[in-house]
Parts: sequence; structure tokens; C-alpha cells
Amino acid sequence: MEINERTAELVGAIIGDGYIYCKNNKYQIGIVGNPITDKEYFEKLKELIFLEWKKEVQAKFRFRGLRMVFNSKEVCEFLINDLKMPHGKGKGEKVIIPEIILNDLNLVKYTIRGIADTDGSVFVSKKPGIEKYPSIEITTTSINLANQLKEILTKMNFRVSLRIGKRKNMIGLTPYRIGLYGKWNLKKWMEEIGFSNLYKHNRAMNYLEL
Repeated sequence: MEINERTAELVGAIIGDGYIYCKNNKYQIGIVGNPITDKEYFEKLKELIFLEWKKEVQAKFRFRGLRMVFNSKEVCEFLINDLKMPHGKGKGEKVIIPEIILNDLNLVKYTIRGIADTDGSVFVSKKPGIEKYPSIEITTTSINLANQLKEILTKMNFRVSLRIGKRKNMIGLTPYRIGLYGKWNLKKWMEEIGFSNLYKHNRAMNYLEL
């Protein structure tokens, strides 16, 4: 299978809020999201999946969330065998950006976009002398992924911080937060990486106008 910009972005979404299931002759890829904020983004994912993997999928509401699932032995084996992506239990702690993508600066930008579209947040906070201070944060439970993101973004000349969460998440894992703080970082992000998630794109553009 070819690894191009669309593939790299889908890999990022799977790293962020996706899973790969491969057991008992069942081969499944799924991505979950917020039913309120991610509806339009899932239409984008639907388009990417069809263009790259020729699978027609639908987003469905399940367990108060949004879920997109499709079955493909070929795609599962590509992700697991060629890209060495973890699957099954413990994926969140083990996941990293695949080496073949990591070594290509153009491709890795699209994977980072996919990760931020799913596991990232765009918000403003109050700072001394600044009423609305814009920020991007990506949260992961994989320390290796966090270190990868920090290293790549630093090489791209972003001002990056990596913080360890003081509280564990609901399943007892430590969160790691990669932060890009301030309007300068936000503007650079929108120019060089951007969002496919329209909700986050619109928030970022609104904060740039503050």
C-alpha cells in the first residue's frame, strides 16, 4: 500500500482516537469522536478512507459517542505489519508515529494534524496582562509519542512544552501534554500544519483574530 499525505493523516487519526482489532479472523479499524463537535470531521475521514482504502463507511452514534468502523484484512495487515502500529489492549501506551512517516517531514506534518484533530484541543486561558491567551495542546498516554511530537515540533521551530499530568486518567494512565502556547505558535501551526477538524480549525481562526 502507498504511503502518501492522505494515508499519513489517517494514521494520525488512528493514533489519536482510533483502534485496530485483529483476532479470530476479524480485521477491524475504528475511530471514535465527539458526537457534537466531530460530525463534520468524520465526513472528512469518510472521504479519506474511501480515497485511500476504497471502503465506504458511515459514522454512527454508539454509547453516547460517534464511531466509524470498517473491516479490512488488507488495511489491518498494512498498519500492523508494514507500519508496526500497536493493536489491541494497551495501544494507547505503546503507540508511536511509524518510522517511515517520521523520516519524511512532509508526511509527518499530516500525521501530526491527524493526531491533533482527534487528541488535540484549542483553547484560550487567562494570563497576567493577557485576557485571552490562545493555546494548542495534544494529550497522549504514550511517553514515546509525546517525546516524538516534542522533537518534531521543536525541529520545525515551534516553542514546545511537554508536561506530565498530575492526575491519572479514568483507566489509571498518566497523561502527557504537548503544549504550543501563544498566538505566535497558533499562527505558525495554521500556516504549516492546520486542522482538518472544522470545529478546531474555526476555534483557531477565531482566536487568531483576538
